[in-house]
Amino acid sequence: MSSTKPKTRAVRGTGSVFADKRRGGFRGKVTLDGHTFTVYDRSKTATRTKLNEVIRNGGAKPPPSPTTGPTVDEVLDDFLGRALPSRENVRASSTVELHRWAAGHVRRHLGHRKAEAVRVREVDDMLDALAGDGLSRSALLKVRNTLAQALAYAVKREDITRNVARVATIPASATRTRERTALSPTDARVLLGALRHERNGAMFALSLQLGLRPGEAAGLFWADIGDDFVNVTRAVQRAKGRVSISDELKTARSKRTIGLPADLAEHLAEHRKTQLVERLAAGSWVDDRLVFTTPTGHITDPSKNRRILIAICKRADLPRLNPNELRHSCASLLSDAGVMNEELADLLGHTTTEMVDQTYRHRLRPVVDVARRVDWTTTA
Repeated sequence: MSSTKPKTRAVRGTGSVFADKRRGGFRGKVTLDGHTFTVYDRSKTATRTKLNEVIRNGGAKPPPSPTTGPTVDEVLDDFLGRALPSRENVRASSTVELHRWAAGHVRRHLGHRKAEAVRVREVDDMLDALAGDGLSRSALLKVRNTLAQALAYAVKREDITRNVARVATIPASATRTRERTALSPTDARVLLGALRHERNGAMFALSLQLGLRPGEAAGLFWADIGDDFVNVTRAVQRAKGRVSISDELKTARSKRTIGLPADLAEHLAEHRKTQLVERLAAGSWVDDRLVFTTPTGHITDPSKNRRILIAICKRADLPRLNPNELRHSCASLLSDAGVMNEELADLLGHTTTEMVDQTYRHRLRPVVDVARRVDWTTTA
């Protein structure tokens, strides 16, 4: 006869605790009044304690204790390993690397701390220290944003109860990057006129009139351009000193179709004729799919494009611009013309209006004249 003891069934209503092979640690489940409740912890004992608390409270989960739960390191691991790969709006390798870079700074200062125990002042102290190490204001914003997104994911998973990074303060001592330039309507028209006479001038016009990122404009294929539209599906990227075309854009929303203004469609048609003449004269051409190339058909280099645009602006007696500031100018000009932020976000390929409002839209009018547009003398 077998001496194996029969398995004992759990008493109804006490739930069960089992190893979580996918995530590690232990998971507990209990069904109360037809609803299933789940808790998680690193140890079996802690998981059972949480489950018993849920049962005592009739289904309400107890808040995490500052002495238990995941560390900031573990929260960052979860965010980078699970949340980031699953999100539709962020998949460019450059964006992932930026989050990893920012997480590295957080780990050095707060990684060992229990995430639930971290206080706002500690995040402030970390940002102060990083500013002292020479990080600029924009870099500190990236560090705070990565930590805030990681903590938000932990709150969503009920590993912690609050997100202290959202209210942390960037130190006033942090160095600021150069203020972005946005063209006035008059200067924009002057630049567009100058670009009609420049080789690859239409590449810069696409950024100014449609808000394309510099890499998106440089990475266009002729197959992407119709009579009255352009499909943005790829971009030029630089990695380890090498320039290449990638189908991996900054976000999923970056892949978009944009209507072409008539003058820009005409500019592109002129550019195509000029390029055909160049190709015949060159004898050999590297890539005939590309809209914008070097004189031998190679991908254009972003750093050289930057120098070319600066030179064009100087000849036209315009403010010095880099290619990304053409995108800023596009958003600012359209906003000044009354285009809503939601439409601007769609045009620029952003998921929300936050970047438009905080980064890309600049005030173009020296005088805020909304008050004097109203006829205050009108009587009811």
